[in-house]
Amino acid sequence: MIDRGLPDAETIETVLASHEGAWDAGARVLSVQDLSPGLGQAAVLRVSTTAPDGRPSQWIVKIPGWGHQSLLDSRDNQLDRREAHFFGSNIPGLLPRGLATPPDATVVSHNGLTWIVMRDIGTALHQRWTPAAATTTALRTALLYVPGTLHPDLLDTPWLEREGYTAYTHHIPAGHDNLDALAHDPQLKALFTSEQVHALHTCLDAAAKLSSRATELPATLVHGDLTPRNAGLDRYSALVLIDWEHVGVGPVGFDLGTFVSLYRAFGGHGELDELALLEVYGRALSDLADTDLRHPAAQGFATTHLTWGLHLRLGPGLTAVRQGFHSETPEELASHLDDIRSGCLRALSWASAAGVDTAGH
Repeated sequence: MIDRGLPDAETIETVLASHEGAWDAGARVLSVQDLSPGLGQAAVLRVSTTAPDGRPSQWIVKIPGWGHQSLLDSRDNQLDRREAHFFGSNIPGLLPRGLATPPDATVVSHNGLTWIVMRDIGTALHQRWTPAAATTTALRTALLYVPGTLHPDLLDTPWLEREGYTAYTHHIPAGHDNLDALAHDPQLKALFTSEQVHALHTCLDAAAKLSSRATELPATLVHGDLTPRNAGLDRYSALVLIDWEHVGVGPVGFDLGTFVSLYRAFGGHGELDELALLEVYGRALSDLADTDLRHPAAQGFATTHLTWGLHLRLGPGLTAVRQGFHSETPEELASHLDDIRSGCLRALSWASAAGVDTAGH
């Protein structure tokens, strides 16, 4: 992976001119704003353009694999290509009413790089997340089950991510090391009790068992990274989703688990009633499947907390704290530690539902 300087307006104009799209021929680029996320491996730019007749428009230009690296250290060799595969496939058109992707998404190849150009949907994304909005999200997330039901071969698409809940298992050794180091760190030793540390070690060790059980659950198309930063509700209450790098096949309940796991960390307001959200999702899912899937959904939801959620927080999350990534801003550090503690304790509350005995009996 090569670090590159961000493309300027002239370069983006050249890319747009090289391919037909919903943007107007001869569009001029007025401004370019860097939106690249801190944990992503793509360049993400907000581009303002004007058509030859003066009509303005706003676009998001995304260049996968641009060169950014992070503590997440993804081992997914399809990550740089999967979103382009997604937007170049028929899957976006198979999403039922109530789910949406950015309009006019177009994949462009230019100078050996893939560029994804789509309408800017910032208005939908910059909403205030509340428990009521989370309930609507739970309902809409169940709709991801529909494409695989109507088109069973879709779930066999080779570039879809498989077992996304195991995406960060390579951070488990670091998670164990970080937990062991807490007792010797004055700043972190009060983060968890000794009993909680023991339980978290147990959950990390249960990764293989959890993975095996998850593969036996009913499968669904999953967004794979459904968090409040990657989702919004439009004026028609459709769930609009961006960042499809992890789109794949996973157990029912997985996407709701990722959303709930990072709800507060990514700006959600108010406390979520996880059982109530799971009930809303499970009932909607069962209606779509015409069979009761509430129990499997709860198992998939719990598994996500105990794998994806724990591996992120105890691995790169605690590593970032111990390496001083948040030391310059006390508020950021406090927020980060609060998310690690609260997220891990929420995960422990789901251990029994996932079949993990944290008491060691």
